[in-house]
Amino acid sequence: MSWLGKLMQRKMLLSTIGLVLVFVVGASYLLVSVMRVNPLKSTYAVTVNLDRSGGLQPGNDVTLRGYRIGKVTSIELVDRGQSIAAKAEIDSKYKIPADTKISVGALSGAGEQYIDFRPNSEQAPFLKDGAVIEFDAEKIKTPTPIWSVLDNSRALIDQVDPDKFSVILANLDTALSGGPDQLRGMVNGISLAMAGFDNLLPQTQNLITNLRTIANTTSMAQPDLATLTRNSGQLFDQFNNANGELQAVLEKAPGQLTSLGAVLDKTADPITSLAANFAAMTRAAQLRIPALQALFPSLNIGLSAAGVPAHDNEFHAVADIWVRPICQYKHTPIRNEVVQDGSLPKWNYCENPPPGLQVRGSANAPRPNVPDNGAQMPPGADPNEMTPPPLR
Repeated sequence: MSWLGKLMQRKMLLSTIGLVLVFVVGASYLLVSVMRVNPLKSTYAVTVNLDRSGGLQPGNDVTLRGYRIGKVTSIELVDRGQSIAAKAEIDSKYKIPADTKISVGALSGAGEQYIDFRPNSEQAPFLKDGAVIEFDAEKIKTPTPIWSVLDNSRALIDQVDPDKFSVILANLDTALSGGPDQLRGMVNGISLAMAGFDNLLPQTQNLITNLRTIANTTSMAQPDLATLTRNSGQLFDQFNNANGELQAVLEKAPGQLTSLGAVLDKTADPITSLAANFAAMTRAAQLRIPALQALFPSLNIGLSAAGVPAHDNEFHAVADIWVRPICQYKHTPIRNEVVQDGSLPKWNYCENPPPGLQVRGSANAPRPNVPDNGAQMPPGADPNEMTPPPLR
């Protein structure tokens, strides 16, 4: 065998050894860092009893205040299916106090559930291998199932009566259509009535005294009437004792109502604008009563349809994690009424082809490396130019 053949054999041997080493290193990295398989790691097992799984599955993370310390090994039904037992495998270097709160959460809306331990202190005793944590609603929290939220939302919408809602809108429109003049007139009337009471205070006091005398006189006419008049006499005595406070209120009322009138005068324009806006809103809502009457049954049907993926205390959905490459084009989006003649954008070139991805199409075929080879739009061309409409 020549020296060239020996060199080729040695080169192939070295290449084979290099490939084997790369394979061993890569497999070790995948086992330890990605699949988290470490035969030298020491762990202990803890069982947590839950009222529902909350989407928890074997292989999910176990965290201590958000920091990963282990994983869930199994999910089992216990107590004849009345509760869930989640068994967790925790790294021995992490000590968790027995006085701890536990929460089942999710990293995102797509799922990725985990068990999180949140100790109330750092004091012993700590959880040991084989420890079982019984379910306690005050300490163990699991997420509310999506089907329960959808069912409660549907029940809330079912309680809205479109006919009664229409009556409310009609009454608001009637109440606010007159503007602030009715409110101002009511306040002025109250002011005039209080001023009249103030002017007639002596006559009112004499009337109360005379009514008490008449009640005392007629009390001897009939025993049943005597009981009524005695109670009335006590009531009038209380009115007479409160005469000073009533007089003070009546003396201050005109000045305070004058201040209130000044405030109303200053806020007349804002109240007018507010009332006008409310009137416009209620009129607009009243015009849309048929649409609202159709909306609530539609929402009920929509929520019923949204509840189909929710079953077995879980919400089933499919998510695509692969990034889809997109292209940007120079032409301006054309509305439908403009392109009804069948014309299309003439220069439709992708300006940002993703690196490492071969874009299909005749524009990306191999071409000579010369200017204006047809791979891109010619210099000076209008990016919004349209093709001629097809012949009919």
